[in-house]
Amino acid sequence: MDQQLRKRRSLVAPFVTLLCAVVLAGGSCYGFLSTFNINGSGKHAALNVFFLIVFFANVIAVPGAIVWMIARAIRNSRSRDEVGQ
Repeated sequence: MDQQLRKRRSLVAPFVTLLCAVVLAGGSCYGFLSTFNINGSGKHAALNVFFLIVFFANVIAVPGAIVWMIARAIRNSRSRDEVGQ
């Protein structure tokens, strides 16, 4: 029973990372679009660049979290196979 709980917990961290990255990417996309000025001038130019950088960082974090989750799932399935034998 303890091992089952440990396997579930090992998938929690990548899932939370994935969820937070998606939420932050959505929020920074909204912030970028709301501060975007087509003329390129304005008081929000620095803030617009910040939102753009945060958006791309979170876009990179999403596949990273997915790979992390897949790696944990594979590791858990291998350890389950070793325990069963």
